[in-house]
Amino acid sequence: MKKILFLITISSIITFSCNDDFLEEYPQSQLSEDLFWQSEDDAFQGLVAVYARLGERGSAFDEWTTYLWGANTMTDVAMGGGWASSSFHRNDIFQNGSVNPASPTVLRYWKYLYGSIRVANNFLKNIERAEMDETVRRGYIAEVRFLRAFWYTILSDNWGGVPLVIEPLGIADLKIPRNSDDEVKAFIISELDNSAADLPATAADPGRITRGAANALKARFLLNNEMYPEAAVAAKAVMDSGTYNLFQDANGQGYFSVGQQANEDNSEVIFSIKFNMPDLGNYYQTAIMPPAHINQGWGAFMVSQVFVDAFECVDGMTIDQSPLFDPENPYKNRDPRLNMAVLKEGDMLAGSPLAGGTVNDAVNTGLYPNKAFNYLHTGWGLYDMDIVLLRYAEVLLTYAEAKIESGTIDQSVLDAINHVRARAYNTVFTDVDNYPNVTTLNQSELREIIRRERNVELANEHNDTRLQDIKRWRIAEDVLNGTMFGAKNDSGEYRVMQQLNFDSSKHYLWPIPQSEIDLIGSDIMTQNPGY
Repeated sequence: MKKILFLITISSIITFSCNDDFLEEYPQSQLSEDLFWQSEDDAFQGLVAVYARLGERGSAFDEWTTYLWGANTMTDVAMGGGWASSSFHRNDIFQNGSVNPASPTVLRYWKYLYGSIRVANNFLKNIERAEMDETVRRGYIAEVRFLRAFWYTILSDNWGGVPLVIEPLGIADLKIPRNSDDEVKAFIISELDNSAADLPATAADPGRITRGAANALKARFLLNNEMYPEAAVAAKAVMDSGTYNLFQDANGQGYFSVGQQANEDNSEVIFSIKFNMPDLGNYYQTAIMPPAHINQGWGAFMVSQVFVDAFECVDGMTIDQSPLFDPENPYKNRDPRLNMAVLKEGDMLAGSPLAGGTVNDAVNTGLYPNKAFNYLHTGWGLYDMDIVLLRYAEVLLTYAEAKIESGTIDQSVLDAINHVRARAYNTVFTDVDNYPNVTTLNQSELREIIRRERNVELANEHNDTRLQDIKRWRIAEDVLNGTMFGAKNDSGEYRVMQQLNFDSSKHYLWPIPQSEIDLIGSDIMTQNPGY
């Protein structure tokens, strides 16, 4: 019963999430009213209100949903599609280099994140007022501190030093400066450590945060910030917990089906956003459906040819090295994950072949995302397929990269990579004759392998791993300059998707929204370099 309550209450309590204008209006959340915060039930309702910030709130693409799927469209592996005049292209600015302090997209993300942090702060301020079991109270606090830290990781990764707001703000408190990058990082790490201490090993209800989620997020954040020994330790804590395993389905397509609705809450999922129709759904399915398909989706997400080319051949060699690669039949003899990750014209979808062409002015590049496409539903509308935010495969690859960059390469590094690779070939990592296992201990060679592995395993999911990877590896200026191509057209020419432009002198960080600087004062809120 509580599982149902937890899922359904999200939609009924969304109105508690107050206006998103951080530092623009004094918050007037219903959760701060004197009549609330009396009982453990009130505290639970308040907890759900914080979780509700992870779900869509009635629009086809709110800021959070657009960031989740859209972070990939800030990189070299995908671009926003759909109608040219729609919000699906709001992330084009990060690819074409036009992002600036006045960009509405930058402000929307900033406001969403701080609006969510404010709801969390309001909860943490008031939870002590409720009469309730102290162990339950500590658990609720740990969940909310995790969520607040989660939102701060996105602020830190994209803006660097930002204002650390850890209490509800009054009118007199609005003009606060940025904290240093190091201060923000230290806060996030401390919050995740403290949360982990009071979080359970397994969730009380599906979708709720666990100790594994805190350690997995910590490992991701430490890796993004090149704190490699610490990242390896955090990832190893998840691995040693014995709670998670790589998921494999009956068809040997676990890489594809780990995020499918039929397999929700499987052994690989560490943290996901829960949806429950008819009370709460998302438009992701409608958005990513190819525009020329029989059901005519929005085509809001287009995969690039660079992503296709990243998949190795079955001999473990790249397409420019392998004798197995056939340019006339480029999908033959390739890593099985390629056909699980990408839909192309002619592939069968919902009983009909995917055709070329467009609907209205929807972009058609011939390449669409297949991973996370919900095959239980292929029509328009809201659906309740969960959105996976953290999964075990990422933890294994984070551990491997952290050990490689730390210079502490041993068999455990190879095992972590090979577990992931073997799953793609429907076998186990010890069955070395049936998949291209990694054997080298050379740091330079392993660095190239792990970078390619992270791309093909993790990109084009509901995360920003590719965005943060290319920034951490300092290759953004290499992969985000020039022309992004899609599949070949009938004339044998690659279709142009996007013109890319990345200025390494400024684009590794986003600009602080100019409206925030104007509100607070440029002497208090400073701008990032180059803007």
